[in-house]
Amino acid sequence: MTSALEALDRYGSNPLSFLLRYDAPWRTFEHGDGAVCYLEAPRAAVGWSDPLCAEEDVGEVLRGFAEAMRRERRGVTLVAVSEQTSRAALAAGFSAFKIGEEPWFDLASWRPPRGNRGKKLRWAVNHARRAGVEIGEGGSDAEVEEVLRRWRAALRRPEAASFMRTAPLVQADLKRIFVARQGGEPLAVLACASLPAVDGWYLEDLVRVPEAVNGATELLIAEALVRLPGRSAAFALAPMRGVERQLDRRARLLGPLLARAIGMFDRRYGFRAIARYESRFEPTEWRPRYIVFRPAVPRPAVVRAAVRYLSA
Repeated sequence: MTSALEALDRYGSNPLSFLLRYDAPWRTFEHGDGAVCYLEAPRAAVGWSDPLCAEEDVGEVLRGFAEAMRRERRGVTLVAVSEQTSRAALAAGFSAFKIGEEPWFDLASWRPPRGNRGKKLRWAVNHARRAGVEIGEGGSDAEVEEVLRRWRAALRRPEAASFMRTAPLVQADLKRIFVARQGGEPLAVLACASLPAVDGWYLEDLVRVPEAVNGATELLIAEALVRLPGRSAAFALAPMRGVERQLDRRARLLGPLLARAIGMFDRRYGFRAIARYESRFEPTEWRPRYIVFRPAVPRPAVVRAAVRYLSA
């Protein structure tokens, strides 16, 4: 997968594209200097995030990928792609359904929100500071593992075992890790994954011990957003946010089916609660994310494959 990883460094602007670095049965369709990374299932191919290519080549790469999969008698879906990719996909005969929005921060200009709109965040941050919480960078592996162990012990839902698992120390050389401590004791960990294609960061894994003081994670994130170098940073996708605004009129036909699938993921991962939490920080912008299908009316096998890999 060397060529795909090279394309990832050049074109991986989607935060979720970082997960392509994790172990999984990835397959790669290559076209010119671009690529689509995907997972195979019976009669289906599940592409992960945007094609890794120049923006002007997205349509051509998508058409080539769809044709290659058609010859293998596989339907195609690409998960969590950008609006630009979705528009190119529509022109290439795909359908598109908006599944949510992603919070992005301009690191040069972002500051904690002021006034009434920032009071919840401000109270949390001040409370943590008064309680003696301090933020440091580069915690030891032992500290990170201890926070993970205590977090897992209190987890009340199944933890993902796939490439979507919580793994702050995997690919650690491509991450910056921040630790919240109180009296030298680690309370929370935030792992930020590098996105060299956009000189940015993906705030990927945030875990805390159950008894962490209120405000510890808010202070951890606020400090990381101030300290991180580069141009931008992004949080996790907020499912169903803004789905009333769709590019494709066929979305109303796919909506009920996909809403049920997203609801299942939300019960497992708590994305809606995460979205409310992320809103406290007042992102610079919310970027729409879509799932695209070809054939335009997806076969059941394609939907089942997407659900299988996302819930693994």
